[in-house]
Amino acid sequence: MGEDRGYTTPEPVGRVLIVTAAMGAGHVAVAAELARRLRDRAAEITTVDLVADVPVAGLRLRRTYRTLLSRAPWLYDGAMRFWARRPGAMERLTALGDGPFADAIAQRVAQVRPDVVVSTYNLGSQCLGRLRARGQLDVPVITIVTDPAAHPYWLGARGDRYLAFLPRTVADLRRLGVTAELVRPLLRPEFARPPQREAARAALALRGRVVLVSGGSWAAGDVLGTVGALAGDPGVTAVVLCGRDQALRRALTGRPGVVPLGWTEDVAGVLTAADVLVDNAGGLTCWEALSVGCPVVEYKPLPGHGRLNARVLAQVGLATPAADPRTLRAAVRRARPAAFAPSGADAADVVLARTGSRA
Repeated sequence: MGEDRGYTTPEPVGRVLIVTAAMGAGHVAVAAELARRLRDRAAEITTVDLVADVPVAGLRLRRTYRTLLSRAPWLYDGAMRFWARRPGAMERLTALGDGPFADAIAQRVAQVRPDVVVSTYNLGSQCLGRLRARGQLDVPVITIVTDPAAHPYWLGARGDRYLAFLPRTVADLRRLGVTAELVRPLLRPEFARPPQREAARAALALRGRVVLVSGGSWAAGDVLGTVGALAGDPGVTAVVLCGRDQALRRALTGRPGVVPLGWTEDVAGVLTAADVLVDNAGGLTCWEALSVGCPVVEYKPLPGHGRLNARVLAQVGLATPAADPRTLRAAVRRARPAAFAPSGADAADVVLARTGSRA
């Protein structure tokens, strides 16, 4: 028999439950990067996805949201405005349908017995606040606000902690009455070490002025209209992130001056190759673009959170707003990298610091 050298598996430094939702790619990507960093620090991680792990209610939620964006944007925008004015009323309304999501989180809490729970999705934060109010959760809760805009739909229990990527967002969250802290955006490692610009452009066979058009993983919003507006500017190549929308990719294939891309993991390379990003959501892709020095233009922002995010990014000088095809083309021509210097702690360190404290 071999000699027993007494090797043991090291004890995890803490157990962390991460709550997210596959409502587009941004919330899940932030959750995945946080999980990677926490595992690197020897934490034990469990993730619950309110769409993938609550399939009936989750898929219905995602379908409803997509329908509102595409067919009734005015309704979604109006609901977000009303929520900002009357958060208590909207919180009571949304609580009526949160049962399956809150139950899934509560079940996972009972199984995992985490030291801290982290949410990267607004509904997750709301559910966690209600679980706390009902006495079903007695550990610290941290919400990572992935949007530049602070909106009451992110708020759960007021005694918990909120992390945001901009000083402006932190200040606005504090005005809403919660404890907020500045952290650096949670981006994948390749954004800290992006490829060389010429190599990135050569990989995509790009020349001239390259404008990257994004509507997120769903290619939401008027992407075709944006591409049409750019077509009036000679010398511009529009590279379009079509995400998982194969119909959009087919519609753009063969158009002069247009390069449609399907789902890609090499967003760092594509952004490095671009001269400017035209965006409509103000979410994760903007943080990624700013991190590699790619200027951001916000055009035809999505209703609700998209418009709020675009307004905040413009007010702090991180994006240029464009209202119509003429101003879009002008903004694209004069776009220059924004002075974006992320500051604050690493979110993973903030989370681990809470594993030793009870709520």
